Amino acid sequence: MKLALEIDALSTQASHPWDLLQRLSEAHGGPGAEAERTPLLVMAERALAYSFEDDAARYGTVILGRRFSSSGGDWPPAFDVVDGDEKRCWAKFADIVTHPLPLAQFSDLALSTGTRSGVQAARALVDQYLILAEMTTLDGYYRASCLRRAWSLTRVYPLGMEADVRHRLFEMAETLVAVSDVQPGLLFRAVEPLAIPLRDGEFTEPDRAQVVTLLSTVDRLHGRSSIVFEAVHEVRERLAQNAAEREAARGSLVQSYLNLADLCDGFLRMTWLQEAASAAQRFGLINLRDTAVSALQSLSVDDFGFQSVTTEMRVPRHALDSEISNYRWSQDARGAIEIWLTNPAPTGSFEANTRKADDLSKLGMLSLASRTVVSEQGLPLRSGIGPEAAASWQLERIENMNAAVSSIVLANELEAIKTEYGQISAGELGRHLATRFNCDPEKAVAFGDAIASFWDGRFADAGRAAFPLVEAGARGLLLALGDPLFRIETGGSEGKFPSLETYLERLAAHEFDLDWIRTIRGPVATLRNALAHGHRIDLRREEAALMLRTAGLLVILTPPDSAIVDRAEVSVRLRDPIGSIAARVRLRRRWRRVWTAAPRYFQRPREGWKSGAPNASDGSASSG
Repeated sequence: MKLALEIDALSTQASHPWDLLQRLSEAHGGPGAEAERTPLLVMAERALAYSFEDDAARYGTVILGRRFSSSGGDWPPAFDVVDGDEKRCWAKFADIVTHPLPLAQFSDLALSTGTRSGVQAARALVDQYLILAEMTTLDGYYRASCLRRAWSLTRVYPLGMEADVRHRLFEMAETLVAVSDVQPGLLFRAVEPLAIPLRDGEFTEPDRAQVVTLLSTVDRLHGRSSIVFEAVHEVRERLAQNAAEREAARGSLVQSYLNLADLCDGFLRMTWLQEAASAAQRFGLINLRDTAVSALQSLSVDDFGFQSVTTEMRVPRHALDSEISNYRWSQDARGAIEIWLTNPAPTGSFEANTRKADDLSKLGMLSLASRTVVSEQGLPLRSGIGPEAAASWQLERIENMNAAVSSIVLANELEAIKTEYGQISAGELGRHLATRFNCDPEKAVAFGDAIASFWDGRFADAGRAAFPLVEAGARGLLLALGDPLFRIETGGSEGKFPSLETYLERLAAHEFDLDWIRTIRGPVATLRNALAHGHRIDLRREEAALMLRTAGLLVILTPPDSAIVDRAEVSVRLRDPIGSIAARVRLRRRWRRVWTAAPRYFQRPREGWKSGAPNASDGSASSG
């Protein structure tokens, strides 16, 4: 067959089957070459495209597959969809070609697809792969793969050659480990099968001790690479005969992460310490985990070399106080607080923020980079990579920026109320809110006390007083909805209420306003955790105002008799909390802000305004 002779001739210069495939296609390329692309040529090209891949069912063994043969992993076709004529064609090529490279490839295809079978065919194929493993003109990775494929075949067929092939793998591994810049993929092509004993259960050629020594040498000479010491760990786990050896292998992996962290600074040091802590936690190695966590906690944000990008912008004084004129409608401090409680969710509209985050995450290569969010203390919070993670990160960034600006506005407005009306007592404010909004009096008075702390300049006290009201309000709302949450005593664990996150998940199921869920789950929960765990001792006035606004929302939404209140009414409050509050304060929608005051004597009849009110053309009074 002419094509078989051509393949033999091209094989003398090829270093592996894929190289031979490229040479064959090039020989039949060029102008007018379409006529030469016969079905026989296409079949030969597909045959040469198959490569070695790991057998998922049996550790260490390799089979013919499609690993890195196409970008989509869908070419060449899987064996079960190749028709019989093509398979027989491959077997025919195996009968004709003489060069060891194509002979082994076509013979393996014939055996793998069932065109050939039996011990004799397998033995002949092993002999061909052993020849290829000794050919120094071939690609090193391919030679190691040939030896591993030969060993894999001896594991399946009773050829009596397994110990010999295993010894050859050991010799190759010893040669490769001495090469200073050896590629891990090549080195472990020969090392990994050595963790498996012979088919009869014996561990010889080499014995277990020799393999352990080899792994120690690999770790010592090449262990600065995480790829290497992670692969060494996997082989050590396979070699382990008892729990003590398995724990030692796992401890060695964690220690390798710690050693790598010691060689790095800043952000890289943090990531390797994080990896060490995670692995130690996974393996139950408490001492090593504590070592890694202690090292993490010793890091400072200054160690990371972060750079701040600062932009100065002159803003007129009235810009941040653009809505403060709404409080002119108030009669006293109590009415002013009612208006303050109609401010929208500080993080803004979740729907609008999501659209903006999606748009920003599609810009440039930055969306493909990995990112790690670090706390104020320099500890890693979470990591992500890819467009989805970029969109999530952008959304969080937008929400935090919105919350920062809104918090300034909220703080300014609280101070303006005190400046204009003076400070009222917690009891007076609490009684008023409980009466006006039909909410729980005890929580309303506690909220009034938190407001008083803010007005006294005790911002940390205001924040600490506000957050319990958030959880209490959420718990009361769920009770009113017939969805109480309490973890009953089980075993040695006493009964207790769940975390805030559990409350939020249940409120979301009851269609609580998603804008507010994002506010509570994001900046509010972050501040709460920082205070609860001692990472923050003080709060800025803006942060206290944010906590107070959230607490105020949940306090006035929670009815006094949570167990017997009308659930339908509470459901309405959840879906539109600001609208519910505004309705009780008799506010109405306005075109440039969500709510503004509208006393009864300024109701707008069909023919115009009463009491000399502004014209409908006046934008500041027109309805939206």
